[in-house]
Amino acid sequence: MVQVHAPRPFGHEIGAYFAVQESLAEATAHVASTGAFPLILGGNCGCVLGATAGMGLRERSGVVWFDAHGDANTPDSTESGFLDGMPVAILTGQCWRGLSRSVPGFSPIPGNQILLAGVRSVDEREHDVIEEAGICLVSSESLRPAPDSPFARALNVLGARVQSVHVHVDLDVIDTADGIANEFAAGDGPSLAALTASIDAIGAAIPVNSISLTSYDPEHDTDGRAAASALRILDSLASLAPRSGQKSVPVKTS
Repeated sequence: MVQVHAPRPFGHEIGAYFAVQESLAEATAHVASTGAFPLILGGNCGCVLGATAGMGLRERSGVVWFDAHGDANTPDSTESGFLDGMPVAILTGQCWRGLSRSVPGFSPIPGNQILLAGVRSVDEREHDVIEEAGICLVSSESLRPAPDSPFARALNVLGARVQSVHVHVDLDVIDTADGIANEFAAGDGPSLAALTASIDAIGAAIPVNSISLTSYDPEHDTDGRAAASALRILDSLASLAPRSGQKSVPVKTS
């Protein structure tokens, strides 16, 4: 396991956020250079920025992102000012362009190469950002691996555009019946079985280059159900690595 820390003392939230991504990009690039498969365990969804940068993902790569939330706000659209509500917008070059360039290897990924799945909480102005960027949004009720499901169709479209994908799971994508992963947990999510089956479907449809699992807060997991769900999800995610003949190496951000 590779442990990632901010390279500089904490000064302020925004600077620290991107500083961690700098270190994560370097760690991910190192792991990938050894021929191993990067598996990132992160505190929040910003780790997708460092992971994709470290993998050098650009024009012919995409991201399949499971989350209860759109995570596509910009400083102009946000109503809360929550920085971790912006990583999808950052990833697609909609905001924080200057700081993004400080992350080694970072390059915006076109919105039509991003698939957001399991989403059921999107601000009105955030939805406009998603539409303008051309990001594909699959709601939680449409998250089924059946060949004719919206998710399966979206995977097929994405597979025709990209050579490989990074797969990201924010643990709050699970329905609260399967656990309270963090303070932003939301009901009406996909069942754990539907989520893991959807993850399995990705590996069969598109080559996977790296994966990440984030946003577990044990303070809100009072009965341990979210931790149990996380382990099942992690098992499904890790199974994507051997399909490319690689050993997975965990990269943990702090």
